[in-house]
Amino acid sequence: MAGLTNRAVVERYLRAVPMDYETLADLRHPDFVEEWPQSGERIRGHDAHRRIHENYAGGAPRPNPIGVVGEQDRWVVTPSYTVLGIVGAGEEFTTLGLGSYPDGSAAYVVSLLRLRDGKVAKATTFFAAPFEAPAWRAGWIERMSDAERREVLK
Repeated sequence: MAGLTNRAVVERYLRAVPMDYETLADLRHPDFVEEWPQSGERIRGHDAHRRIHENYAGGAPRPNPIGVVGEQDRWVVTPSYTVLGIVGAGEEFTTLGLGSYPDGSAAYVVSLLRLRDGKVAKATTFFAAPFEAPAWRAGWIERMSDAERREVLK
């Protein structure tokens, strides 16, 4: 995107994920690829990525950004996807988020973004569902509240 820093591109990109297709098309490189290593899927191109979200089982989340807060590292708060942090410089950024799905499930989301020519060329995204710690570790751990779990990612 002409006139935008790479960080600004990433911030706009995250505000657009997953349903602002027009903005995403503008921010994605023509050779855009997203990989989901946990399921072994590679998505080539903006159109394929769009079709996946348009046909998402149970209905795709409909993000509605509430605001952008913070100074250096910003995060976007939405009802269905919360970006908790953006770290990076140059052409490589890591984003940390918490996603909520139509079925009520949630997952921590980590995306490794690589930019080329001022656009997102590659995303490698990992989804990790929250889980309860096993009882056998109870003597060596301290339980974190839900708020503390979110704070860890900032």
